[in-house]
Amino acid sequence: MNRAIQNLPDTYYEAGTLDVSKNTRLLLMLNLAGLVVLIIAGWLFLQAIVWLRPEEALSKFSFFSIQTPLEMAGLILAIIGLTALNLIFHEAIHGVFFWIFTRSNPRFAFRGAYAYAAAPGWYLPRNSFLVTTLAPLLIISLAGLIVMCMIPATGLAATWFIVSMNASGAVGDMLVAWWVLRRTPRSYIQDRGDAVTLYLPKNS
Repeated sequence: MNRAIQNLPDTYYEAGTLDVSKNTRLLLMLNLAGLVVLIIAGWLFLQAIVWLRPEEALSKFSFFSIQTPLEMAGLILAIIGLTALNLIFHEAIHGVFFWIFTRSNPRFAFRGAYAYAAAPGWYLPRNSFLVTTLAPLLIISLAGLIVMCMIPATGLAATWFIVSMNASGAVGDMLVAWWVLRRTPRSYIQDRGDAVTLYLPKNS
């Protein structure tokens, strides 16, 4: 079996669940890990900009030279807007891949500290789930690098912020992918958004 299904065979059993909504410690750890990834990703993408656009890289990062309260307010609004835009793109990509593999409309939700796309009622094969989970990180990062080569220099800072924030926000996705990747390709995963359950064949 290599496609998403809605009825799990009796030959499978529940092997474990990652539930962020019921694990405050895990949520805190993910937030701390996200901060670390933000710093690392921010530095790496900045190096990419310096390499791709050496003459324009730092001179156009206007938020490094805030001088007035009005400029600070504009920066804060820009950060909020770009964060919301990235969140929409990120979850939309998850949703597109859920639809590709299930041909069913995904469910989107926002739960205070995090947002998610999910496919409740569906069981995805391990490889399909891995593609769905990691797609936003890979697609937005690659698209950001391409945009950095083409966008006017004044847009470099916004692009850098989006790809860096997206990498940070993908920490949960990376954790789930690592957890699932170690399992047999014959395993199935049900993603309910704030909880991911793994099912393994009984003869594994």
